[in-house]
Parts: sequence; C-alpha cells; structure tokens
Amino acid sequence: MKNEKSLQKVKSLKSEGELTPYDFIICPNCGETEVGKYCPNCGQSNKDFNKPVKEIIGDLLDSINLDIRLLNTLVPFFTKPGFLTEEYFKGRRKRYVPPMRMYMIVSIIFFFLVQYASVDELRDDMNTVDHGEKNSASIVINKDLKSAALVSETDTSLKNNISLSNLDKQDFEVIKQETLNDTTASSWEKQLVIGGLNAAEKKDVFFSKFLNNLSYVLFLLMPFFALILSMILWKSRMLYIKHLIFSINFHAFIFGLSSIIILFNEYLPESVADYVLFLWWGIPLYLMFGIRRFYQRNYLGAFFKMFGALSLYTFVISIVVVLILVFTAKGFYSI
Repeated sequence: MKNEKSLQKVKSLKSEGELTPYDFIICPNCGETEVGKYCPNCGQSNKDFNKPVKEIIGDLLDSINLDIRLLNTLVPFFTKPGFLTEEYFKGRRKRYVPPMRMYMIVSIIFFFLVQYASVDELRDDMNTVDHGEKNSASIVINKDLKSAALVSETDTSLKNNISLSNLDKQDFEVIKQETLNDTTASSWEKQLVIGGLNAAEKKDVFFSKFLNNLSYVLFLLMPFFALILSMILWKSRMLYIKHLIFSINFHAFIFGLSSIIILFNEYLPESVADYVLFLWWGIPLYLMFGIRRFYQRNYLGAFFKMFGALSLYTFVISIVVVLILVFTAKGFYSI
C-alpha cells in the first residue's frame, strides 16, 4: 500500500515537472520510497547523473544561478540606492541576491580585507624594527580607555609611564606591577589598564578579536537603524519589515564601498589613493538618494532625513565602538 502511494506521488511530481525521468524513484542512499527532489530521510539530492549531457548542463546552469543573480544585483546595488528594496517588495526577488545573503557576502569580504590590510601594515612595522629604524615598541592608548582607567592622583610615576609613547617590554612589566600595587584603583580599573597594555603588546590578536566582536554588534545594530528610520520616517506608515530590508541593503552597501576603498588604498599609488577618501561621501549620498526613491521624498526632505538618521546612528555607534574596545581590552587581562 505504501509503495503504491509512493509511486502515485512520484507520477504526480513528474507530471508537475518536479521530477524528471532521470530522477530516482527510490533513494539509493537509504532506500526511502517517499522521495521528492530530496530524500526526506537522509536529505540526499534525488538526482541520477547517468543521463544525457544536456540534462547535466541544465543542472550546472541551475547551480550557477546565484552567480547570475549576483551579476544582476551588483550594478543597482552600487548605482541605484533604494532600488533593490523597491524590487524586493514588488515581488521581483528571484533575479537578485536576497538582501541578507548579499549582506553576508560583502561583510565577509570587508572583514577579510580589513584583517589582511592590518596584518600587512603590522608586517611592515616589524620589518622597520628589524632594520633598526625603530628601537622600541609603540603603544597607543585610546583616550576613552585612558580616562576610564583612573589611577591615584598621587601616583604621578604611573601616570607618566602611561603617557609615554614608546615603551619596551620591561616598561610594560613595571607599569603592570605598579597598577597591581595601586590600592586606590578598583579591580575593574586594574583589569582595564593591564588588559590594554597586554593588547598593546599583541596588537594583531587584539585587532582580530575587536573585529570579531564588532561584526556581531554591527549585525545587531541593523534592526536598530531600521527603528531609527521608522521613527524619523513615521509619516510613511510603512511596516517595520520594510525599514529593516532597507537597513540591510544600506549596511551591505557600506561594507561594499568600504571594501572598494580598502582595495584602492592597498593597490593604487599614494598620489591617487589620497583622493579615494572622498568615496566615503558615498555613504550619506547613498542613504539620501535611497530615502528619496524608496520613501518618496523630495531632495530637501531626503537630505534632512538622512542627516538626522546618520547623526543619531553615528552617535550610537561611537559609544558602542568605545564599549567594544573596553570589553576587548578587558579580555586581555589574563593573557
């Protein structure tokens, strides 16, 4: 009885075009008879590659569908702000890469390039040290971290040591010991100062962990930016999901543009690379034209909405970045 039902189901799927004459009726991997495009028991694709070349070519063309969609997506992604969000809600989605997938692609590329560029720069610094052009390690302590790491007002030697721009390994150890012996500093302040010093000694590891934490936080901030848009553009009466998709596309563009800027800075001559910084103006312009297209605003209205949204968002991101720096540095306390 079960086999008869399975055969009827297979005939129905073939008549509807779901299965071809070259697909398996029974899964060859586990023997399951209730098969469709995929085996419901083991998940194997229900494909038999003992078939004509034209069928295999069709499968290959279907497998590179993402590549074709990526090509269709890239031009409007960079040149038509708000267009992909419009197309998404008009139901024309199959021809383009989905917003979340596009975000993941460009964000992975961006963080890879940032990591590569930072490692390359660190390698150049190390080469400079090897050639004797630099005789001591450099340490950069963020102003916000330094203000947070308050130490005793009377311990002037510790303050002077922290303010030094060039320290060797012995200096680091002296500062760490003085910090631990400072009875006026709280345990949290000691962890922050020592963690910051450890991070300065292992800049590459610190930067890698900072980028990792930043990637997670920026992902969580996308819905927050959508909330900002929903508040600033409340007259649009749009559902939150529309603001969210717009936010995802906008963040994907930021990562995409940033990746291009990194590549230009790495491979273009310095005389030309200096002008690449003007590309950063593409972010507010992209948002302004995106608001104008998707939210149906005039140029002046779109400008003020863009300015308000970016001002608030930049303020929040600044605070978040400082907190990530503190959190990451604090994590180096035990290293």
